Amino acid sequence: MKSTWGIGALVAILLSIAAGLLKLVDLRGTVSVILLLVGLWTFVTAFAFVGREDRAFYAGWGVVIAGLSLTYLVPLTEALGLILIAVAVLIVVTAYFGRTPKVLTAAANPASPPGDSPAVEFT
Repeated sequence: MKSTWGIGALVAILLSIAAGLLKLVDLRGTVSVILLLVGLWTFVTAFAFVGREDRAFYAGWGVVIAGLSLTYLVPLTEALGLILIAVAVLIVVTAYFGRTPKVLTAAANPASPPGDSPAVEFT
């Protein structure tokens, strides 16, 4: 799935650079468009290509990356404040609704009855 995200992100970056070279946006606008398109692609990837267990993670980071593009429209401090709120929400959502925890056990086999240890032999 990571190659699918990478190809889409590469296309988004190339399209943004092309817009900058064609003088459709200035340098700051080009960076903003890159962040916006990569963030949107990450969000779309969450629902189109990624498994259910990683969906909240990809969607959350898509919102955060797209949110970074706000620095072109609003002052930097306000954009960073909104991004910090999005990261906090992402942490909460991923912790409670994201990946399912896996239970690890030290024993490879079921527990044996007491006194049935290979290290102890009664004679």
